[in-house]
Amino acid sequence: MYETEYQTMVGAPLFYAVKPKSWLYIQGNSFKAYDRKKQLEELYLGDKNELYRFDKGQAVLVPDTARPPAHSARTCLLTTATILGYRCQLLQLVQGGVSTLVFYSPQLRIEAEGYRHCPAPGWYELLQATDGALPLRVISVDIQHDITVTREAIEVRALPLAAADFTPVAPAR
Repeated sequence: MYETEYQTMVGAPLFYAVKPKSWLYIQGNSFKAYDRKKQLEELYLGDKNELYRFDKGQAVLVPDTARPPAHSARTCLLTTATILGYRCQLLQLVQGGVSTLVFYSPQLRIEAEGYRHCPAPGWYELLQATDGALPLRVISVDIQHDITVTREAIEVRALPLAAADFTPVAPAR
């Protein structure tokens, strides 16, 4: 479970007074993400290489355009942090006018190669950069649009998930 905070570059809050929560579930080479209202936002079925986004509850298949992704400049930083008891390493990604700091723990790792063909922008690149470690805090700074977005894990737990949990009608847990 994550909380997301939106601010201007000088720290003034944007969009929400309260940090909205979101939920991410991963099993094997599939994932699903729910928004603050626990409505399905995104569903990736790795065995079929199908990414769905949801508009008013309706699944919309995202076309796999098979174009090579734009790569970010990567820098491993020596700074570390502890998030939810996990010792995290820090990676900086820079692409265009956006600089992103990714805090990740090698203790929370998935198989990155299962997402090699995933059309979700930046997902496979991030997993490659962290050797499959999942982000526990991501801070993106977009200078051009005067916005800083901080997404931080507030809970990590293992859940037994089945194939039925990765369908367009599966509820968040």
